[in-house]
Amino acid sequence: MPIRPRTVALSIVVVLLTGCAAPTLSSTTGTTSRDDPALPPPTITEPLPRPWEEEEMLWTAPFSSEPKAAGSSFVGISQDREGGDVHFLGVDREGRTQWSARRDPECTAFAVTHSTVEDKELVVLLDKERDPEQGLFATRTSASAYDPDTGELVWGPTEVPGTLSGPGLVFAAMQGSVMSDRTGPKVALDPNTGDVVADEQDGDTVLHEHHGTLLVHRDGGLRAFDPHGETLWDHNELDIPEEVGTESVRVRYGPRPESDSGASLLLEWVASATDEEDESDEILLYTLHDLHTGERLLTLDPREEPHLLGDGRGRTVLLAVPIGEDEPRIHGIAASDPTSTWKLPATSEERLRDLVGGTVHTTDGERHRAIDADTGSVDHEGDSERSEVVPVAALDDGPAILSLTDEDENPVLAAAPVG
Repeated sequence: MPIRPRTVALSIVVVLLTGCAAPTLSSTTGTTSRDDPALPPPTITEPLPRPWEEEEMLWTAPFSSEPKAAGSSFVGISQDREGGDVHFLGVDREGRTQWSARRDPECTAFAVTHSTVEDKELVVLLDKERDPEQGLFATRTSASAYDPDTGELVWGPTEVPGTLSGPGLVFAAMQGSVMSDRTGPKVALDPNTGDVVADEQDGDTVLHEHHGTLLVHRDGGLRAFDPHGETLWDHNELDIPEEVGTESVRVRYGPRPESDSGASLLLEWVASATDEEDESDEILLYTLHDLHTGERLLTLDPREEPHLLGDGRGRTVLLAVPIGEDEPRIHGIAASDPTSTWKLPATSEERLRDLVGGTVHTTDGERHRAIDADTGSVDHEGDSERSEVVPVAALDDGPAILSLTDEDENPVLAAAPVG
């Protein structure tokens, strides 16, 4: 069964806008320990939607843009003025800033990953320094991993070719500008050590990384590896779906997650009688697979491109039309049982907004739904005009960070309790 790689267009806007591209002075990979008290909560005059309509805000988050939840903390950037220095901050659930790390304003991309050795989440930050061996203005980019709760360096710095490309710990140099979907050769890093585990300059096509499991196109086919480089599965072990109905078929990497990464991945089966790469090949169907085992979880209609979200806790949510059906469904896979799925009916206009703190938020323009990503139970449902606020980050047991407008109509990030 011949297989070819898919050229993947970048789809996560925050990644495209947060490159690490401009020559700058060298900066440190270290962090500074802090113990700054929480900022008082903002005054919010507009009524809040469910489930926060009767809640009091807890504290104001000291970030300039949307943070990420990692460990028991929130990590994000603080920038006093446009073009000024950037400081990454680690803020605990009580709103106290525990550590900071100075970075160049062009190095704001960061990722949350998981160490399987220590069984804990890590936050990976980029840095840049001059590289005099390559020329007067040459620079090199590196990645380092930190404990999100203490700011302690876990590994790094590891030299990488450029900014985060994803999914997962995949890095690439952007060609032309950070708004281009064309990249130079990519590398993937091991979240346990920071070692380069795949490099496209060695002939791989790096496709997807999640918590140390890596999918590449190597030696003519799809291959998945564990953090030790052991093969988990390859394309020869995938059963050809009976719905394909032809022997002239190949399988390739499908639409990437619309989130930083995911424990599941989409593949697409195409009709092709040749080994030549051709993006115009007819897609016969999509399938959803467990990244670690390769097991097929769902078979999906080819007429509607599926939309996939994953989170750092192994949850997966998919909006797609199952094969043999006419209406879209929202499917979920809990991290505790990646072989079991739940599903809910969806409207033809419904779309996934985000998967935050174990809750998936959807909208169809008229109604908003908040759905438990582990069970599929609808936590609340309401008018979209009263439900426009979706948490930008949340710890599973709270709090959540909301993007709101204060009494002076200024944007503000505020912590709210999670029931």
